[in-house]
Amino acid sequence: MAGVAVGGANAATDLDLYQESVVVSQNADRQEQNEAIAEAFSRLIVRVTGLQQSLDNEAIQEALTQGADYIATFRFDVSDQFFTNVLGEQVPTKEMVLQFDKNAVDTLLVQNRLPVWGQRRPDVLVWLADRLDGQEHILTDAEGTEVSQALLASATERGIPVVLPIGDLTDTLNLSFSELYGLFSRDIETASERYEHDAILAGRIVPAAGNDVQADWLLLFKGERLRLPTVSGSVSSVVAQGIDLVAQRLSEQYALMLDPTMIGNLSVNVLGVEKLDDFAAVENYLKSINLITRATLSRFSEDGVEFLVEVSGDRSQLIDVLALDDRLLPVTETTLNAQLDNRLVYRWQSN
Repeated sequence: MAGVAVGGANAATDLDLYQESVVVSQNADRQEQNEAIAEAFSRLIVRVTGLQQSLDNEAIQEALTQGADYIATFRFDVSDQFFTNVLGEQVPTKEMVLQFDKNAVDTLLVQNRLPVWGQRRPDVLVWLADRLDGQEHILTDAEGTEVSQALLASATERGIPVVLPIGDLTDTLNLSFSELYGLFSRDIETASERYEHDAILAGRIVPAAGNDVQADWLLLFKGERLRLPTVSGSVSSVVAQGIDLVAQRLSEQYALMLDPTMIGNLSVNVLGVEKLDDFAAVENYLKSINLITRATLSRFSEDGVEFLVEVSGDRSQLIDVLALDDRLLPVTETTLNAQLDNRLVYRWQSN
């Protein structure tokens, strides 16, 4: 889930949030499979809501015991892992690949007033300095270190698309190790301008007592500078806490309480729609937005189309979600009538 996007604009990635996999023994009985499904389902719930504490909900805890009811399809794949049984013997395994039913899961969350965070997730640029090998080091996109693997595993589990710096001469000149290690936000933001991202996670990791490490994290998002108190533990645990900081804050911004009783209507006028293919693409795009419960064509015009959309939220939330990528670029509407009509105007950017 890591990538490199150079260009300096906002960026978002569409993820398959409702697929999970878990390894079970080759001859797993029903109990072992059900326990594995519950484990996978709990990860999915946290990923879709963005909130670890969603697992504290009593109704969710009950649903986890009935996880099989929320599965649309499943299959078994080959696994090269081995378990060790109580006798110390190596036991072959297989992988369960589970596709959960999106509608059933979302309904469960809505009924229990938990947020639903859609598949379009903001890209997070990660700058990470460490001294784990006794040398000054900045994590780049071409590495396969323990830190890199822990970061990608945690980001994948939480549904956070991450972008890592290239680590070329430009990066070296733009941001020194000492500037990143000091978590100097202005220097980090300046160095980040060349990358497409919506948020920045900066951190530093140093050795601690025994085999533990110590980490500090800084999240830069929408003008905010959020610091996480120093954390200690294994590499995977401190990295997971950094990703958790990101997931919590982005969930607050983009995850929505989809309340069917709080539906609002907006007009979305889309300019630059000249071909039938463009119209179909715009319609499909609007229907893919988690916040939009219905998009109905209102009228055609010479310069575009207008949709009447039902929104489970408010105008500002829809604007935030549409700003995650560059398919619809906002057009400033200056007329009083447009503002009073609750109308949004955008220009379509075809691929």
